[in-house]
Amino acid sequence: MNIRLLSLGFGNVGQALARMLAEKEATLRDNYDLTFAFSGIYTRTTGALSFPDGLSAGQLVALGWPLTAASPGVVAGPADPLEFIHTCQADAVLELSALDPMTGQPATDYIRTALRSGRHVVTANKGPIAHAYRELWALAAANGVRLRFESTVMDGTPIFGMAEASLPATDFAGFRGLLNSTSNYVLSLMAQGQTVEEGIAAAQRVGVAEANPAYDLEGWDASVKATVLANVLMGADLRPADVRREGLGAEAMRKAQAALLPGQTLKQVVEATREADGAVTARVRLAALPPGDFFAHLSGMETAVTLHTDTMRDLTIVEGEGDPG
Repeated sequence: MNIRLLSLGFGNVGQALARMLAEKEATLRDNYDLTFAFSGIYTRTTGALSFPDGLSAGQLVALGWPLTAASPGVVAGPADPLEFIHTCQADAVLELSALDPMTGQPATDYIRTALRSGRHVVTANKGPIAHAYRELWALAAANGVRLRFESTVMDGTPIFGMAEASLPATDFAGFRGLLNSTSNYVLSLMAQGQTVEEGIAAAQRVGVAEANPAYDLEGWDASVKATVLANVLMGADLRPADVRREGLGAEAMRKAQAALLPGQTLKQVVEATREADGAVTARVRLAALPPGDFFAHLSGMETAVTLHTDTMRDLTIVEGEGDPG
């Protein structure tokens, strides 16, 4: 089976995916009878680029990025990305555009359009799942297509797929985790004696932190991920603004680190709980963890989540080394 892909966005995630598909081309073909061809890419910089004859992942990698309408096998597509979604000959849409944590746009509109036009959607964008999960899931079902979003939390570590395939009758009472690798990286360096400023600078040098790291340090990234987990696994209907953010940011990290007792480790912790009335609440906070807390021993870009379940008790999943965010 050949699957034609339209990629909306083609930054680090999209290019890494193309390299991975190229490396796994033989395995996917021989073991699963799957081949993939890119039929188009849209980015804000390049606009819409269509590949009428299709480009394999290997061909795309070999050509190098960015492409232009003058590149071999490439023609310009329509200026409107929604029109491009409708007209591009694709079976599945990869939604990899930039995150807007407050609105989830324009990615939510991209996904709506793709699902309504009968295309499967795979997204790494947390925003649409945090803001419109129920609507988009229902829209996919109504149009006979699939919506997948494993990469929205912990870089594709199998959380949602595991819950769907392996824990079909399990109730999730809550979760606790370290979900932002940027904050964990900076806090790990601070635990080694560096200042918060030195930790941020080091994180920026290795590409872990953005030029403005406030989004991560102030808990917005973790809030969006907490919303996704709560809505998908616990049936909640939260939005990122509903997640309480307590004592976060660079200045709070500096003060909290200075106030630690011997043996304690500072972490940005995400927690969600189902209350007695059935409502789900979530928060992100800086926590001074004792030596016996498993999360206290995770460092660098490591992230983890403990799911509180009625069938498996506490189930902890650890990602050894995540990408920033």
